[in-house]
Amino acid sequence: MLKHILRQGVVLFTCYSMTFAPLLRAGQLSLPTSDLVAPKITQEKYIDTVEKNKAHKITVTVKDNVGVKQVIVYYRVIGTEAYKSQTMKNIAGSDDYLVVINSAEIRPPGIEYYIQAMDNAGNTLLHGYSFSPLSVKTVSDSSVVAANQSDAAKPAKDDDSIFNNKWLWIGLGVLAVGAAAGGGGGGGSAPTATLSITTAEPVN
Repeated sequence: MLKHILRQGVVLFTCYSMTFAPLLRAGQLSLPTSDLVAPKITQEKYIDTVEKNKAHKITVTVKDNVGVKQVIVYYRVIGTEAYKSQTMKNIAGSDDYLVVINSAEIRPPGIEYYIQAMDNAGNTLLHGYSFSPLSVKTVSDSSVVAANQSDAAKPAKDDDSIFNNKWLWIGLGVLAVGAAAGGGGGGGSAPTATLSITTAEPVN
């Protein structure tokens, strides 16, 4: 009798498990994760040259709405296929991450790299790509590297100001001449007039 009851209990448990297990799995799969936003990578000071036989520093800023898990740089000598990788270290008290590529890893004509950031939920973002990496060329003159570092720290020059557009001034002059020439209407001979326009062309 006891065996019969136990057997019925096992059968009932198995039936219930087979019935509700798919529903439980489906419910788990349908639950969205709490973090769907990938980290953001910015590189304000991108240096594209490195002095021969010198190490190269790469610094980026990585921000995430929850938390950054890791930042990895993948690099290789220009002209080679395989990438090597290093974990970038967080600069304490900031969102900046730093890595130093040793001089032994850098050979002419230079190196190329891309960066991958991952947050705690596994969302990832790339800065550069394996098929289109950022490049750093080796140079023999340290002054070239210093000049590039100085240029990287400067804000971009705004050359699109309307007052610096010489074609705008030329166009305005042409319109003024056309308006003066077409202003004389009516019968008889068209009056002749001389119009002189002087504009100061901005210095580029």
